[in-house]
Amino acid sequence: MLPIERQRQIIETLNLNGRVLVTELVKLCQVSQETIRRDLAQLEKKGLLHRSHGGAVIAQRSQGNSAGSKNALNEYELAFRQRMNENVQQKMQIAKRALDFISVGDCLLLDSSTTCWFLARQLPDIELTVLTNSLRVIQSLAAKSNIRTICLGGEYSERYEDFNGVVAEQPLREFLINKIFFSCSGFGKDGYLRESNENHAHLKQQMLLAAERKYLLMDASKFLRPSFARICHYRDVDFLITDHLKDRDLQQELAWNGVNVINCSQRPQAMQLINS
Repeated sequence: MLPIERQRQIIETLNLNGRVLVTELVKLCQVSQETIRRDLAQLEKKGLLHRSHGGAVIAQRSQGNSAGSKNALNEYELAFRQRMNENVQQKMQIAKRALDFISVGDCLLLDSSTTCWFLARQLPDIELTVLTNSLRVIQSLAAKSNIRTICLGGEYSERYEDFNGVVAEQPLREFLINKIFFSCSGFGKDGYLRESNENHAHLKQQMLLAAERKYLLMDASKFLRPSFARICHYRDVDFLITDHLKDRDLQQELAWNGVNVINCSQRPQAMQLINS
């Protein structure tokens, strides 16, 4: 884990819990106590936390410096170009498995996650309508003549290579969307899906309200991973497509609450695209 990834994890944990122990961070980040203490010292210099005996607490920010603190926090949110190189094989497998749930004539909604970018790249050139706020998805679908691509618009973010804001939310009310495929930054212990950016979280809430069927594409590294802004509870999802779910209790709980867990390592019994 790179230092910026580790420090982002520390900030997300503090945002979620308000405090954290060095021993907890050692276990979470799989590094030595000395490394964690160096990270905490660097983050304290930036005003993001206060070190205490054996751990740290989140810094109390005044209204006057809240904008600066937000910009500093954004340093620990990985850019799209960084995330697209994480867990590549797992994301490709998840995207390939998601194809089995797409039919000719569907109206799809894809978020700006890297996993949905992998899905867009693998979509066959068949009759589909795809709405998205992702520039990368738009570029991937541009050469597919049978796919009608609609950009949600909004304020463009160079860091995330996507569009967000009120303008991006407005078109969602105008379309009958069959299925949304989306991802998140983390699946918390409390059962909530979260994003590291509140603008992304709010847009995804609106996306979920607009779609009939909801497919969460999430690799195993995001289970029990803390993040900042709440999207929804897992009960709001119809399908979870993942590469691996070790926790059998969680898998059973998901099933009890009506979430269909799809393990992409298991071969599908039928190919829906072929039969459509």
